[in-house]
Amino acid sequence: MYCSTSVSAQLIRGALAAASIAGAIVLTPHFWPAIGLFALAIYFMRGCPACWLSGLLEAIRARNARKPLL
Repeated sequence: MYCSTSVSAQLIRGALAAASIAGAIVLTPHFWPAIGLFALAIYFMRGCPACWLSGLLEAIRARNARKPLL
């Protein structure tokens, strides 16, 4: 699976997904906009929260692999 090696990109995607989920909860009485925001959250997380978290951990691991040890 494609994973961005940028930790900041992963965190931004996570924040956008959280905002989409919050918007879906607020718009619960309006079914279709809530479903759309929920689908957008799934897109930002590239699946489920566990998928997003594993991508974040892979990005951190890749960043640490490039960093020279002193």
